[in-house]
Amino acid sequence: MTHIIESYLERTTRDRIIPDKKGYRTCGLDKKADIDIKHCTQCKRCWEPVCKPNSSKTQFYWYDDFPAYGKETKTCPTCLTKNKNN
Repeated sequence: MTHIIESYLERTTRDRIIPDKKGYRTCGLDKKADIDIKHCTQCKRCWEPVCKPNSSKTQFYWYDDFPAYGKETKTCPTCLTKNKNN
C-alpha cells in the first residue's frame, strides 16, 4: 500500500520523480534547483527565474541568505539594468 502523497506525486509530477538507490521515489526538485538558481557576484544574492503560466513576463525569486557554494555565477537582471543605466 502506497502513501497518499506518493500516489499524488506519481500522477501529477511523473516526469520529476527520480528513483532512489534504496528503491524509494523522491521528487527531483533539488536537482532542478541546482540548475536554475544562480549567484550574482555584484549584489551577493542568489536568484531564480520563474515562468508562471498566466503571465507573459518572466519573474524572479530572490534569496538573500542562500548558500552560494557550487552555484553558477551570473549577473542578475536587477544588476544588469543598474549597470546599463550608469
